[in-house]
Amino acid sequence: MNQKIRIGIAGAGQMGIVHAQAFVAQGAEIVGVLDSRPEQAKSLAMTCGATVAGSIDQLLQMGLDGISICLPHSLHFDVAMKAAEQRVSMLIEKPHCVTLEESRALRAACARQGIVAMVGFTHRFFASSQKLKAVIGSGGFGRIEMAVDSLIAGSLKPPAPSWYRERALAGGGIAMIGMIHSIDRLRWLLDSEITSVSALTRHSDASCDVESTALAILEFANGTHASLVGHRSSVVGHERTHHYEIFGEHLNAYCSVISFTHQKLQFVGAAAGSCDTVTDDQPFNTEIKEFLSALASGRIAGPDLLDAEIALGGVLAIYESARTHRPISMRKFLENPSA
Repeated sequence: MNQKIRIGIAGAGQMGIVHAQAFVAQGAEIVGVLDSRPEQAKSLAMTCGATVAGSIDQLLQMGLDGISICLPHSLHFDVAMKAAEQRVSMLIEKPHCVTLEESRALRAACARQGIVAMVGFTHRFFASSQKLKAVIGSGGFGRIEMAVDSLIAGSLKPPAPSWYRERALAGGGIAMIGMIHSIDRLRWLLDSEITSVSALTRHSDASCDVESTALAILEFANGTHASLVGHRSSVVGHERTHHYEIFGEHLNAYCSVISFTHQKLQFVGAAAGSCDTVTDDQPFNTEIKEFLSALASGRIAGPDLLDAEIALGGVLAIYESARTHRPISMRKFLENPSA
């Protein structure tokens, strides 16, 4: 690639910084940074030789090839639609939208403009996820019967972003912010669609209006049943833990993700190999590499907007099932969530 791909960063918080670092590591040029906090934008811009933009319109006028959208969730749609109007390709942090109506409109706009639109489901790019996907694809598990996924996160006290506590900005709590990764990863690993969702949620912090606990049972078209747990611990000093298990006909797998640089994948069964421990993974670099490759070649990047819409639908179905105390048919819900 002779000419560097020009990237704008919308949102200079934790995710914006991580995205900017990964883009630079993959040889792209950060030309502009936008954030409602001028000092935050200036700080990130200085680290990558970029210009601070005063508005999204100004950022989009900087000759961008692509934009990375790392804003509070409720702002994603408007910024993404403006980027689509200017035919600027985009990488959007999950959730890409907070309603299915927004998602459909954005998907249609990007298709009309023929631009690359990718969503940041970084868990697909973990080294442990990639290996597990390869083993499942080779048929080593046989029929997969069950999956169990548990995410126990820290509280929403600082340093967590304050807007995580507001449903109007975040779109939801632990299910929207954390469990959405589990939904997307399981659908991708199993290569099967979710058919039904049953769930319970609970708010344990009266000072915020998002759920701190979500329990869900997912049924997949291939017959797999999955149990998902998401919870924010209020215990001071709790460290985030995320682990999941896949139970197959011939093989079981256990995966633990403490951090990007602390992943453990173990297989149990007659054909099982040794336990793999990952200590040097850089999944954001792998994710950004996929986006830049798609941008350079004009191909579809994965996960795309349809993948993101289905994952978002899974979270919203969790909320609907918890509200109605009924199982939700995913096909019907995705077609008409208000029915």
